[in-house]
Amino acid sequence: MTLPDLRDVLHEHGDGPSPANPARPEQVLARIRRIRLRRRALGGGGVVAMAAAVALGLSLLSGTAEPRLETADEPTTFTAQLAGLLPERFTAADGTKYRRIATTSIKRTGPTKVSVTIPFSGKPLDVGAVCAGPDTSAPRASIGADGPASAHFGACSRRMQLRPLQVPAATGSKELTVTFDTTTTGWGCAVRDGKCVPQKKTRGVWALAVYEWTPPAQAVKPPSLKELPDHAGKARLVEKKTGVWPQDTSATFKVRGKVGFDTLCTGALAGNLWFNFEVNGREEGSGGACGVWEGGAFPSAVSEFSYPTDRTTTVKVKWTLRGGGTNRPVRWSVGLYRK
Repeated sequence: MTLPDLRDVLHEHGDGPSPANPARPEQVLARIRRIRLRRRALGGGGVVAMAAAVALGLSLLSGTAEPRLETADEPTTFTAQLAGLLPERFTAADGTKYRRIATTSIKRTGPTKVSVTIPFSGKPLDVGAVCAGPDTSAPRASIGADGPASAHFGACSRRMQLRPLQVPAATGSKELTVTFDTTTTGWGCAVRDGKCVPQKKTRGVWALAVYEWTPPAQAVKPPSLKELPDHAGKARLVEKKTGVWPQDTSATFKVRGKVGFDTLCTGALAGNLWFNFEVNGREEGSGGACGVWEGGAFPSAVSEFSYPTDRTTTVKVKWTLRGGGTNRPVRWSVGLYRK
């Protein structure tokens, strides 16, 4: 096989379909970081975290194989083709209409940060992105040139990623500056043969957009939930609670010993619903995005903890929606697992 033939084969296999929920790797990695920091995971944080990543088919890489570029400095026509994957208008699964109000891009070379000024009508805003990689930058979006990150994108993908852009409630401006930043401040590793191999920094091409959407006139009923698995590894599902945000904002459990929690959500904004834990009335500062199951194997990402065995601990799972959500409810389920 010649070198060009080998490249063609690699590109052919690298252009496979995106996962059903592109945000899920980002959600799992966030939980892995939390588990390692807390050092309270069942069986050891690092081991459980790595096992979860391998089980989900993750490499812990920010970038994935994407369309090839003819040269190191991609032509303008290629960037324009990539931007064409960000539609001017589209309709979400619940019928909500989206309208694109600004576009920009970040290329392989040149500035790693760009800003656009947009008119602000007060309607909810989302940011969209598509990428040609490989890329390890994990870009983020913020309000203002130096504001805190409001939205984070996951792995480089030609499937549009849509994230809510949180606008400060007190703003009275008719214009906003939205900044996209791919500056890399650190990088992780890829799991190979059970070992963490340092990741090489790479920079892809990002086409970016800002969207506004109009809330539906009436609340849209979210789809029914699938059942959580009876087991997560060796742990068994012992209790489950469900609800619909924003009417239901928490679920309370009485626990002892080593336990795990997993979540599942449905609705057009399911990926925007985040949970955090409150233990005996005190915020724990840990949590993540709700799981979304659209097909294939269940994307398990159990949050595991160890509590005293000689007394009962009250754990409350609290739900918060990131970005706007008027008349766009989310149905949620949280399961308690125990070995």
